[in-house]
Amino acid sequence: ATVGEQELHVLGELKGARGFSSLGNLFCQFQFEKGKHFECVGGKEKGQTQVDYPQAGSKEFVWNHPIDLHYFMKSMQGWPSLKIEVWTLDNTGGKILCGYGMTYVPRTPGSHEIKCPIWRPSGTPKEEVLAYFLGPRPQLVDKDVVFKKAAVNAST
Repeated sequence: ATVGEQELHVLGELKGARGFSSLGNLFCQFQFEKGKHFECVGGKEKGQTQVDYPQAGSKEFVWNHPIDLHYFMKSMQGWPSLKIEVWTLDNTGGKILCGYGMTYVPRTPGSHEIKCPIWRPSGTPKEEVLAYFLGPRPQLVDKDVVFKKAAVNAST
């Protein structure tokens, strides 16, 4: 780090998910986003968890995917956020979107447990019936529009 730069260490894990009990498996794709005043000097800012197949009757999907990031920062502007996409695999190994989520890295030191709400776009009644029987669900064409809008709303 140069003079005037602070450091941020993000250590933790993507623990898992709840509320998807009707599904037989689940995994998560994630990406940390940050502003121009942050430089990632260690760790992977994007990745994917393993696919969890919980025991019958379990309401929890467990990933325990490690997160270990190291940033140099010149300003707190553009604080890092975590974008999440939750997916399931169908019987043929195809990916089916379960939802999107976004949360910010906590700004206070210490141990934190963050719960990130997951949502997905609703289709027309016809699209929802097709999704129920055939699997593919409505997805966003441009995810960045939603995540950037959420970031603007969170900073006001």
